[in-house]
Formats: sequence, structure tokens, C-alpha cells
Amino acid sequence: QMADAMKRQEEFMGSFAHELKTPMTSIIGYADLMRSQALDEEEQQEAAEYIFSEGRRLESLSLKLLDLLVLKKKDFELRPTNLQTVIEGAVHTALPSMADKNISLKGRYDDGFCLMESDLVKSLIINLIDNAKKAIDDSGNILVVGRLTEEGCLITVADTGRGMKPEELSRITEAFYRVDKSHSREIGGTGLGLAITRSAVLMHRGAIKVYSKLGEGTTFTVRIPLIHAE
Repeated sequence: QMADAMKRQEEFMGSFAHELKTPMTSIIGYADLMRSQALDEEEQQEAAEYIFSEGRRLESLSLKLLDLLVLKKKDFELRPTNLQTVIEGAVHTALPSMADKNISLKGRYDDGFCLMESDLVKSLIINLIDNAKKAIDDSGNILVVGRLTEEGCLITVADTGRGMKPEELSRITEAFYRVDKSHSREIGGTGLGLAITRSAVLMHRGAIKVYSKLGEGTTFTVRIPLIHAE
């Protein structure tokens, strides 16, 4: 039991460290902007608001990841959440990490609400965006789409990256797995993002599917049902 508890704690620490990377890049970027450039009052307020909101989100997310990955909690409170707010927030958080690559990141969404745990779903989308970024070598596009359906909502993250071989798709959500192990030394990471994504999807009683074609790109589709089924 002690060994199992230690393993879960190690998984949490690795996962939390992974979750910190993208928002911290954004926070540091906005702080540096405020420090090094003369911004007008509106721009200063926008940057300060982003730093504050992301800091609060990370504080909340750390406790939720602890519950999700270490304590295996399943009864998170799901609330009606504006799909536009979640997708725009995820795209806005991920944009600064695209600065060193020629990647276009855009979001599209229906106007309406889904039943979800917003912090975990935003984290899920950011992880899929990060995965898409790593699949693009030089330049390309990432599109995040949120659609409302009679059954709930569908969130897709599509990229124009390298794509994957058919035999690799079944293993893509396994923790610590990298499709291209030689490439992983260059891009870093351990596959924790997809493991977190899978845990968040299962917590919502949802489903995740992936379509990929070698040389053309990959599309992840997450389905979050309207009703939290028992």
C-alpha cells in the first residue's frame, strides 16, 4: 500500500510539473511585457488580470489534480460552463508557447453551455494543444473547435503535423509513451499530458478518440455527455 501511495504521489508531482509549464510560460511572458515595455493603462490591466487569473487557476488546479490522480476522486462538481470561455481561455494560455514556432493557433465554438469541471477541461484542451505543437516540426496550424450537440459537447483539437502510424494510435494515451522516441529527446516531456487528458475525460464519463494520418496530421475528439451518467 505504501508503494502504491508513493507511486500515485510521484505521478501527481510529475503531472503537476507538466501542468505548470504552459501557463507559467504565459505568466512570465506577460510579466516581462509589463516590466520591459511602456503599456497603456488598458494593456497593463489586461496583463495583470491574466497573471492573476492564471495564478488562481493553477492554485485551484493543483488541488484538483491531487484529487484526480492521487486520491482517485470521481465526484467532482460539474457546472454549466460557457464553451466559448473555456476554449478562448485555453487558446489564450497556449499562444505564448507558440512564439518560437511558426504555428497558427485558432479557436471556434458554438454559443452555449456544457456541464463540466472547467479547470480540468481547460487543462485537457491545453494538453492537447501542447501535444499538437510538438507534432509540428517547422510551421503549421492548430484548430480547436467546440460544438454543442443533443448529447452534450464535442471538443476537437486538430493539427497539420507529422501524424502517426496506425499501430501507434492504440498506445497514444498511455502515460510516459512517446510516438517518436528519438524526437522526444529534442522536445522533452514524458507523455504525462495525454495521461492527464485521459483521466479528465474518464472523470466526466466521456470518451476520447483520435484520427491520424502519417504526414497529414492528427485530430483528437473529446465527447463530454450532457448528463453525468452513473
